[in-house]
Amino acid sequence: METTPITPGHSSLLPSRVGKAPEGEGFKELVERYLEEVNDLQQQADKAVFELVSGRTDNLHQVVAAISEADLSFRLMMQIRNKLLDAYKEIMRMQV
Repeated sequence: METTPITPGHSSLLPSRVGKAPEGEGFKELVERYLEEVNDLQQQADKAVFELVSGRTDNLHQVVAAISEADLSFRLMMQIRNKLLDAYKEIMRMQV
């Protein structure tokens, strides 16, 4: 059985478009795209909950999956933000 190494592009927790940046795309654009995708996942989860509550769907598994995906993506975003802030603080403490 062949195993595939887990890379940031392979992770199901990462939004699908984050893996590879188009030519000429900067860090700012990468972060903006990631934030937009996290927001989209949150909106999809909200829509799934609304549809469940309103009786339009009875697929509880799909609703729970959408909520879990949005939650994990949001947690990952917060961890990335924390690491970026830590790196910024470390750079600011450096002696020149």
